[in-house]
Amino acid sequence: MSSDGGARFLDAQQIVYLPRWARWMVMGVLGLLAICAGVAGIGFFFISDQLDAVAPLLAIAQTAAGAFAVVLFVLFAERQLSTDRLHARTDQFLEHHMRDALAKIEIPQVKRGHTVQVNVLKRADTIHGGRKDIYGANYQLFLENFRMRMWVGINVRRIGVIYFVKAESEADAERFRNIFRFTFGGAEKLGYAVNFEYAEIDGEKLVSIWTTVQAGHTILGDPAEQLFWVQDVAMMTQSLIRTAVRHNIELYTQREPGPL
Repeated sequence: MSSDGGARFLDAQQIVYLPRWARWMVMGVLGLLAICAGVAGIGFFFISDQLDAVAPLLAIAQTAAGAFAVVLFVLFAERQLSTDRLHARTDQFLEHHMRDALAKIEIPQVKRGHTVQVNVLKRADTIHGGRKDIYGANYQLFLENFRMRMWVGINVRRIGVIYFVKAESEADAERFRNIFRFTFGGAEKLGYAVNFEYAEIDGEKLVSIWTTVQAGHTILGDPAEQLFWVQDVAMMTQSLIRTAVRHNIELYTQREPGPL
């Protein structure tokens, strides 16, 4: 067993999120393996007919000791995980991963064979932290004559998605709930809580469709978890858009989407 082989299967990000008992078990197994292999290798060194086993045993001991050191270092370092680092990962999730996923949306009814363009709307310099409503970001999607805006937020492990839809009256909240029932029916099975709320802001009538879901607690450190959720939000958004286009529903409002 080589040190390269050990590193290939050692995922530090996953070790960080193991339960306490599992962390101790991993460290115990690696430590015991290193000690046993090292002692056996040294012992066999003095037995003439066992010399061939010395090199493999010492290699195993070296690999196990190295893995033990890496695990110990990762756990100690991640214990000091700062809010600044979490903010940086949040920015990366919203401004890169989410934007890239939304940019893969296609609207055949508008322009076949093309995907939407996506802009992350920038905040004014007077906004501390640059986030929209504390922990989210606004996105503008457009393709030909279609355009819409949406809000996505992630509070460590809780994800929220908000769409604003032009309305004529309070009755549109229930009407939209029925029209988009297939879009959000699947989301609810995955754990999303979906709400339709009518509001009139600065003379503009709209329905806020806001959803929340609990992601895994590893989302800011696990690329697979991040990929799953950004793609899921993109699929939900694509379904919303295509349904709205079929029913001539306007998804663009003057008011930027966000918590009411």
